[in-house]
Amino acid sequence: MEKSKSFGSGFTLIELVVVVLIISILAITVVPKMIGSGSFDSFVYRDQMISSLRLMQQQAMQQTDSNSCHQIIVNSDGYGASSNCSTHTLIPNWQNEYTGFAIPIDSTVQLSGASTLTFDSLGRVAECGSGCIIELSSDDSALLCIESQGYIHDC
Repeated sequence: MEKSKSFGSGFTLIELVVVVLIISILAITVVPKMIGSGSFDSFVYRDQMISSLRLMQQQAMQQTDSNSCHQIIVNSDGYGASSNCSTHTLIPNWQNEYTGFAIPIDSTVQLSGASTLTFDSLGRVAECGSGCIIELSSDDSALLCIESQGYIHDC
């Protein structure tokens, strides 16, 4: 007597490929959202700060009267426009302005050498005579450079 073999007890190759494909798609899309987006946040904050600094730089080059204050104050928890260049205080409601941003608690901002950035009528930063580096850090860190000529960019 011959024994008949049964092939209905396992998965087919096509079923296995489809399952592996679905698991791969889920791993690519869902897992990064569950882990967090700290490194992405640092780069977003850097880009927002570059925009704010360039806006203040443009204002300084357009409003060249001696009474104007074109200064950004950098703290460990954010940055904002100054209300008076001699007292180094932030303007009221600075977070609502386009030149200010408070970053979340788990992130920090660090400026090498100074805590203020004052723009002159040529768009240069007085405190960055030999260049400045601003580090924004969360899970990862993003660097922002200000050259002595006033060029603001990521580095």
